[in-house]
Amino acid sequence: MTVPKVTIFPCGGIGDPVSSVTRLAGYLLAEDLLPGKVELVSIPPVITGVPDELEWVQAYPVIVLDGCGHRCGSNALNLVGIRPAARLFTPRVRSETKHAIGRRRPFPEVSGQKLAKDLAEKAAVIARNMLEDPEYSFERQTARPNPEGLHDESLDIEATLGYEEVDVGCFHCAGMCAFKLERDPELRRKLEEEVREYEELGEFEC
Repeated sequence: MTVPKVTIFPCGGIGDPVSSVTRLAGYLLAEDLLPGKVELVSIPPVITGVPDELEWVQAYPVIVLDGCGHRCGSNALNLVGIRPAARLFTPRVRSETKHAIGRRRPFPEVSGQKLAKDLAEKAAVIARNMLEDPEYSFERQTARPNPEGLHDESLDIEATLGYEEVDVGCFHCAGMCAFKLERDPELRRKLEEEVREYEELGEFEC
């Protein structure tokens, strides 16, 4: 049975340009690639228990966009007892595409925009599978405080969530339904158009 929506959970690193990249990827998904099919949620409302955002991480499969080695998105979900359906790890995606994060906030320069596009494309492929594949299954989760999830340097979030890399920078979480990675040329075309539009908005070159 397919799911009606997918939740995107970008990292929210304060003062770190990579958070601008992951947020832009989330906006591309929610506004341009899969409008009406994506709920975009940030970390603070989930941690503090804002009803709508908490409902979205419980009712729909969550794709985490971790920005850096702190893995804030994965750690935040673990803290409230929610297992992500999938996870993209930006440094690994960047190692494949070679697009730099950039240095600017609140909006990334062209290199960061292109990295956001790479993340959005991978996330859209995963989300489309969850939304359209009749063999994909998801059971509602229940958020609950998980004191053992408090992040410190001794916590191995990769092992805790049982992450397995199924494509460059793309991870499956143990206990969650497997997803397919079927490329879609139409997604790439739409993303290329979006990046061109952003480039035309101003001088964002590195």
